[in-house]
Amino acid sequence: MWACSCSPFRIWWCQTFEGVTIALMTDRPRERDKRILVGVDDSDATIRALHYLATIIEGRNDFHVCLLHVLPPIPPELLEFGGAEDPEAERQLSEELKRAQAQWLEEAQQAAQPVMQRAQAVLRERGIDPRQIEVAFAEAIHRPDIPQSLLDAAGLRHCGTIVVGRESFPLLQELLHRHVGEELVRKGQGMAIWVVE
Repeated sequence: MWACSCSPFRIWWCQTFEGVTIALMTDRPRERDKRILVGVDDSDATIRALHYLATIIEGRNDFHVCLLHVLPPIPPELLEFGGAEDPEAERQLSEELKRAQAQWLEEAQQAAQPVMQRAQAVLRERGIDPRQIEVAFAEAIHRPDIPQSLLDAAGLRHCGTIVVGRESFPLLQELLHRHVGEELVRKGQGMAIWVVE
């Protein structure tokens, strides 16, 4: 047991990976500390992040992993309609718009299935029990704010950790491009953020 001037702490989980030791210290483990949200897209960085995560939690059955894919924004023509003078026509147009939005979201989720299946396969191949893996999608009405979508989903699912991959860019792009991981670190107060390069 380690002591601090304010309260005692103990290590409840420790793992060494490629010479780096990660230790989680707490006065008692919380359920949200064992729930991990992974931002998933079709990049190699996501696959590296999944392999890293699997290395950390393999052989443990007390972790829950949520794989989250942020869908592209709904097309503007499906956001609203011009309205109608007649209340019955207005109701009918509103119902048609909702059906079109639902169909678009279903198609977007279907298009993302190969990416999500690949992510699940990486974890399963590393020995993670499929019952520990959840697949989820975040819907975006306007241009997606991916970091905020990840934070919102982590809060909704009671996840204490968010894992994302980070791609390297040429120097000029690095200066102009803001990484999701950087935004998560900036906005993610009270969350553990793992950015895997």
